[in-house]
Amino acid sequence: MRHGLSSRGWIAVAGQRLGVGIGHAAATVTVEAADATFRITCAGQVIAEVARTTTKPIARFKVRKPQR
Repeated sequence: MRHGLSSRGWIAVAGQRLGVGIGHAAATVTVEAADATFRITCAGQVIAEVARTTTKPIARFKVRKPQR
């Protein structure tokens, strides 16, 4: 799933907020969901791997660009 980060470097997936840092703010990233983690990549490089704390399914795969 591709998604645009907020201007502060946050993204929400399956009801969980994931922070990747201000250095990647407003970038378009890819989020891969596994059983226990979310892996966030930007331009082919892993920038964060966050523990999954929710069991909610991912309900929406189409996202919008963040407002500037």
